Amino acid sequence: MNLRQFTKGLVALLCVFQIHSIQAAERISPNNLWIYNDDIGVPTLTDPSDPSSDVIYLPANIFVPTSADPDARFPAIIFISSWALNEHEYSSQAEILAEKGYVVLSYTSRGFNGSPGLITTGGVEDTADASAAIDYLLDSANQYPVNANAIGLSGVSYGAGISLMTGFQDERVKAIVAMSGWADLVDSLWAGFTPNYSWLELLIFSSQPVPFLIRNNPSPEIDANYNNMKIHENVEDTKIWGAIRSPISYIDLVNSREQKPAVYIANNLHDYLFQPDGLFRMLSQYDGEWRLDLSRGVHASGEAGGLLGNEDHVIWLNTAMWFDHYLKGIDNGINNSKPFSTKVLNTAKRESYDSLNPENEVKIFNLIPESGAQGGQLSEAYTNTVDLDVSFSTVEQITYSGWITGALAHTGRTLNINDINQELGLVFTTGILDAPLRLRGEARVNLPIIAQDKAQYFGYLFYLNPQTGIANWVGHAPFSCHTSEGCASEPGQVEEIVLDFYWTSVDIPAGSQLMLVIDGKDADYWRYAATPETNTVAFSATAQATLSLPVVWENTQYDDPVAAYEDQISSARGADGDNGSFQSSGAGGSTAPTLLLTLSLLAIRRLKRTR
Repeated sequence: MNLRQFTKGLVALLCVFQIHSIQAAERISPNNLWIYNDDIGVPTLTDPSDPSSDVIYLPANIFVPTSADPDARFPAIIFISSWALNEHEYSSQAEILAEKGYVVLSYTSRGFNGSPGLITTGGVEDTADASAAIDYLLDSANQYPVNANAIGLSGVSYGAGISLMTGFQDERVKAIVAMSGWADLVDSLWAGFTPNYSWLELLIFSSQPVPFLIRNNPSPEIDANYNNMKIHENVEDTKIWGAIRSPISYIDLVNSREQKPAVYIANNLHDYLFQPDGLFRMLSQYDGEWRLDLSRGVHASGEAGGLLGNEDHVIWLNTAMWFDHYLKGIDNGINNSKPFSTKVLNTAKRESYDSLNPENEVKIFNLIPESGAQGGQLSEAYTNTVDLDVSFSTVEQITYSGWITGALAHTGRTLNINDINQELGLVFTTGILDAPLRLRGEARVNLPIIAQDKAQYFGYLFYLNPQTGIANWVGHAPFSCHTSEGCASEPGQVEEIVLDFYWTSVDIPAGSQLMLVIDGKDADYWRYAATPETNTVAFSATAQATLSLPVVWENTQYDDPVAAYEDQISSARGADGDNGSFQSSGAGGSTAPTLLLTLSLLAIRRLKRTR
């Protein structure tokens, strides 16, 4: 069984789960706080650029709070479905928010699960659909009790990206909660000019229709742009396609607004589909209110528990507080807490910071090669005085990033140094550390190479237990050298490349050794047909090779807005429908997202092991 066959099987399985997620067309909450309707459609245009195009209706459901006051108006939240999922994805959290006095509308993105239109991967059609959902809520003919000045957008993954792009362009949006979304689509899918093969394949094939089971309708441009990345053709056209679908492209537009939406973003440190890096760049340019929380785990895993109705879930608790403050005006303190928090991968801690750049220092380690060896030392002193070219194979690999199975464990993959074949790459280690190194940020390797078009380099950081020989995963960086992108403009000459690691947060403990692996192949990334079979690194006394490590000196405490607020909230339900709690009767909602993820992980783990 190959990855394509396996993914199609998973899509079929998803359909079975979603069949069981069908709910009654209308119901009333046991405590009479809301009315639920599952038999509605959001009207939108097939082609938003053509007002005369056909109107289509996106499948949707809605929770509407009840009130004895016919003039009561409630804030509204619109949830946009994730890739390949449907409008029932958010039912559990939507009900919790409805209990708190929100009108909550959820809809299925166009092209998925029988929703009309084509899957356009977050194109202008998708942002038009989200704005059409706002129009639908505010249309007086529908008689929804919505406060037009208190509209929020939210979603996970696909829904997160569409929420950001729509909220940055539609001035009616006052608050956004984007979970496991992206800022720069091309940079996410093509980091280091290297297509993320495993995740892209999963996206491509989970968007395909399955006869008699799943009615997906992908646009041909999805395959076309994927092929552009795989064969590195029509590069500029692909970048333009991706820029239209990137929230960061609309930063100047949203910054020009007098009233900017308050943006809350949650992501995961092992999300190798939509890595956190672009979010840092986007938020550093954003002039509005923002918050960023990073959790452990893979794509969407940090939010999955909340989708099943987990009420004590930090990301969803913060989501409710964010909407409470910016849509209801509740003084719950979330706007005054430190705006950036991150889990530390190999500890149980969450830390808070005042800045997106928390590092106190950037430590520089020099790569000092040993003659006759495939690697050498990582040293803070620069002691290399010889010219030394070291080559290694790109046909086989020492390690790889591990796709879902490797990254699912919160500290990622492990590597037994006694089992690796160092002839396949380069391995550099520090001496035994007498103090911990607390990495908070993007590590970077500057590497002088003999330039070759389509050459690929992969950097991996581990920390090694010298007693056991087991190295624990820290992070990785892909890079492909393309003459068309300015690399190898003079093939055969020495040229410096940069391996930019994804943002991460890890405590490298005292008594261990920091270990850097330079490899020429990673099974999770696309290998080009013209990729050379050998890479060569050119060490010399003048061309310095370095590892840069942003570190903090001390661990900080978590500035928890929920805990701070719990001391002052009242249990009495206010006039706006807020009962001061995050409790739910727990009815409704599909368990498909997390069940599918769990089964996927188990099956893929077995599949990888048998290859």
